[in-house]
Amino acid sequence: MTILTIGNDRLGVSVNTRGAELWSVRTLPDGGEWLWQGDPQWWNGRAPILFPIVGRTFGGKVSFAGKQYEMGIHGFARPAEFAVAEEAADHVRLRLTDSADTRKQFPFAFALDIVFAVEGGTLVNRGEIRNTGGERMPVSFGFHPAFNWPVPGGAGKQHWLTLSEKEEPPTSRLGKDLMTAPGHAPSVFHGGRFAPAPKDFESDAIIIDTLASRAITWGVVGGPSVAVTFADLESLGLWQKPGAPYICIEPWQGRTPVEGGSDALDQRPGAVWIAPGSTRSFTITVTPQKAG
Repeated sequence: MTILTIGNDRLGVSVNTRGAELWSVRTLPDGGEWLWQGDPQWWNGRAPILFPIVGRTFGGKVSFAGKQYEMGIHGFARPAEFAVAEEAADHVRLRLTDSADTRKQFPFAFALDIVFAVEGGTLVNRGEIRNTGGERMPVSFGFHPAFNWPVPGGAGKQHWLTLSEKEEPPTSRLGKDLMTAPGHAPSVFHGGRFAPAPKDFESDAIIIDTLASRAITWGVVGGPSVAVTFADLESLGLWQKPGAPYICIEPWQGRTPVEGGSDALDQRPGAVWIAPGSTRSFTITVTPQKAG
């Protein structure tokens, strides 16, 4: 585990080689911290990478081609130690490749690169999944950043989640055994805006799988806020341990299966195939906006 720091005169970013996890996002020169810093009272995570699945599994197992493999929630990238493949003042590339341990859970050869780059006042965070084997590989991938609540400069003010489109997308929730309950519930958004409260997360995450927006803003309307874009990920999860001082904004490609569904890797909702020798990339951007 090593903490690496990149940035410029507007934004400072730290990342942890363990899990290729985003560790800190600070506006400069004020030093305001936008990323949740972890607290065992609530949740130790900050921004885990979800790979090669997103979400829960049936009894801690997945399958492929009729064979079962043990795999826990969100896959195995989170506790893995990534190698530093490239490092400069404003960017870093971390890499995880398959091993005897990963193949016990996921029977494919791969290279997973997580790239962090500071561009002006924006963090660009990209996952690049390369199939280094000889057969097609089914994968899911997701980001899981937790942002402080309140945001810097937002104490005592109403916080909103605002979609880039004025839409009211239906939601899904987790049901029996924390698998996705069938059907959809009415939207929590009204005209593209939602003021979350702890009670909204008593049934775990809010899952949005039908979404026109590819950007969402968290914070005070007309005041300090952070914008997250996710142009090439199709789903969005919103999560908080009820009452905790953070909210997770989670763009996903892949989701927890529906109750009674298949445990097969290639049947997980939103999973994509990557051909041998090919790479699939997923990118989010994080842009804090200070008050005034």
